[in-house]
Amino acid sequence: MRILYDHQMFSIQKYGGVTKYFCELMKSFPFEHEYTLSLLLSDNQYLKENNKIFKKKNFPLPNSNFKGKRFFKKSIYNLNQIYSSHFISSNEFDVFHPTFYDNYFFSVLKKPYVITVHDLIAFRYKDTYLKEDPYRHLMKRVIKNATRIISVSQNTKQDIIDTFNINEENIDVVYHGFAKPKMIERTLDYGKYILFVGRRSGYKNFKRFVNSISNLLNKEGDIKLVCVGEPFNRDENSELIKLKIFKQAIALTVDEDSLNNLYANALLFVYPSFYEGFGMPILEAFANNCPVCLSNTSCFPEIAGNAGIYFDPNDQESISTAVNKVIYTKIFRNQMINRGIERLSEFSWSKTAKKTLLSYQKAVC
Repeated sequence: MRILYDHQMFSIQKYGGVTKYFCELMKSFPFEHEYTLSLLLSDNQYLKENNKIFKKKNFPLPNSNFKGKRFFKKSIYNLNQIYSSHFISSNEFDVFHPTFYDNYFFSVLKKPYVITVHDLIAFRYKDTYLKEDPYRHLMKRVIKNATRIISVSQNTKQDIIDTFNINEENIDVVYHGFAKPKMIERTLDYGKYILFVGRRSGYKNFKRFVNSISNLLNKEGDIKLVCVGEPFNRDENSELIKLKIFKQAIALTVDEDSLNNLYANALLFVYPSFYEGFGMPILEAFANNCPVCLSNTSCFPEIAGNAGIYFDPNDQESISTAVNKVIYTKIFRNQMINRGIERLSEFSWSKTAKKTLLSYQKAVC
């Protein structure tokens, strides 16, 4: 089978779960299947790390902003889109798998296409986006016109059915895979800490989470809160000051090796979101022997199974109780670490690749 992937997310992301997903997927296909990535230039780190496999021109840009950076990235995007459209119009492939939701290919594509839906946050939490967000309109068109749809969880599959009234027979659930990271030891001088990873706005439920652990941090002055993501904004700083934990809270931007070390050295990882499509940080924590406290909603029970310590994300006391149980009960903490290791064995990129190929075959037939 010949599979074509397009440029979209590789033109947008330097790092990110979507491009990592596509790179790992392509790397895991059996050799008898051919894939092509219709891309000329990219700043993507995963392509750079696997340059011998993908053989794409990496065009590194500094992480910091500079005058004209947005224009420069847009120009690269447009160049890649022209190249990708030309490649699609050749029809020298069996199935097309776009990496994002721009429908630029509608006018030139003559083969079936499959789309992966990672989540429906744009529809479930519309306040996260503009009221009339064009992204949401594009997403709807691409999903509804797809030959087949890959959903990353049963929970997301149900969201697709409920949101777009799509026949469930056209949707294949294929979990993300996971490859255990190579640990690179680094000095992380943060002492004892609770770990939070990712964005902190809206449905991520960060404000309720910090309120729920504030009593613990006030009582245990040597325990910190380490957040991986953007620096704290003004409102977050005000909340941390009000709760008297400002000096115990740290916001970090880190690379993947450092993130793994942060998981490995944390007392626990807390995932208080109301909604996620899959929740890759759950597996990242399991892989680094880090216990996971997480919401009992959305896809979380489906992915974490019996290895998660669950709480009601709407209830501060429920969150606090779950966190305290891990902090103060060593036997329970070790038990959950062992369950996490067992649960992780259910996820592999080879499984993801095999099930994805089955979805492609259904699309072509």
